[in-house]
Amino acid sequence: MCVIYGGKGEEKMEQYKKFLKYLLAVNVMFVLAVAGLGYRNEAKKQKITEVSNNLYAQEKNNKEKIEKKVIPVGKTVGIYVNTKGILVIDTGEVTNLEGEKETPAKNKLMPGDYITKLNGEKMNTKKQLITCITDCGGETLIFEVVRNEKKTEVKIEPVETGVDTYKVGIWVRDDLQGLGTITYVEGDHFGALGHSINDTDTGELLKVSGGEIYEADIFGVEKGTAGNPGVIEGMIAYQTENVVGSIDGNRLYGIFGQITDKFKQSLQNEEAIPVASIDEVKKGKAYIQSYVSGKKELYEIDIVNIHKNENGDKEMEICVTDKRLISLTGGIIQGMSGSPVIQNGKLIGAVTHVFVEEPGEGYAIFVETMRKENAN
Repeated sequence: MCVIYGGKGEEKMEQYKKFLKYLLAVNVMFVLAVAGLGYRNEAKKQKITEVSNNLYAQEKNNKEKIEKKVIPVGKTVGIYVNTKGILVIDTGEVTNLEGEKETPAKNKLMPGDYITKLNGEKMNTKKQLITCITDCGGETLIFEVVRNEKKTEVKIEPVETGVDTYKVGIWVRDDLQGLGTITYVEGDHFGALGHSINDTDTGELLKVSGGEIYEADIFGVEKGTAGNPGVIEGMIAYQTENVVGSIDGNRLYGIFGQITDKFKQSLQNEEAIPVASIDEVKKGKAYIQSYVSGKKELYEIDIVNIHKNENGDKEMEICVTDKRLISLTGGIIQGMSGSPVIQNGKLIGAVTHVFVEEPGEGYAIFVETMRKENAN
């Protein structure tokens, strides 16, 4: 074995070491480059996956929105709502034992107030309130009321109007009932009327604590004429077996709630149709679906204008062109509020009002507006 020390042998050894270091550096750079390229490819794939997932989710949402369907109804029902407290309609005079007129509640209780308690006791009905006032024994009455969404207390000195009989001079209401039309059913829920239930005396939207909708027996129609809007004539039997739904909301563009299994069963053969967006609705031919004749019918109307109402929301101005409906009702009559409006196979709205001087003309609200308000 030969060992070389110094000279050219050492130089060659140094050159060989430098070459190995260079080769090692190149290998490290290559490995890092390959790793970086793999990372970029992986990141690119991940980005593509994220974009694909976002597009899929967006497409799915758009598809679900497009395919959203409800059952248009058009049946007239009895509506019964309970107010959140006892509604004050107005105040008035009472006559005391000396024959003098007094107004104990004037400027204390206001139209639109909701009486919730009297002397700390919860008030549920008008009858209960009247009994408590009548039998108060002359003691100061402390009313807890809701006024403009705020609770306040009002003290009133009752007036003895008979022997041990007292009054404070207020007109009140604790419930409201009438006829209206169900617009649509969506799953277990319904939307009806297309407008709010307002008190007939104060004009204010009723704050409801609940209520029911009932089957109604329609036995006639009072035809509408200029200056005299017609009305559906019917009878409501307020019995448990006739309940077809419960009311849980009274809002600007309708009443909303849940239907019973019995009513849902009655609609099983009805076809669900898509809900149109506002921008899909066009002037021209459309149809009102109604049972006003005793069976389901589609009556032709014309959408003559689309504009904003006083609340800033869009609505339709409509005109009845179907001779069958004009012959039967004269046009749009009371009790038809909520009748579904259909155009191009889609539910677009609900009838809300009639022009008093022109019973063949009226307004309809967009169903998209109804559904959006109920969702809020």
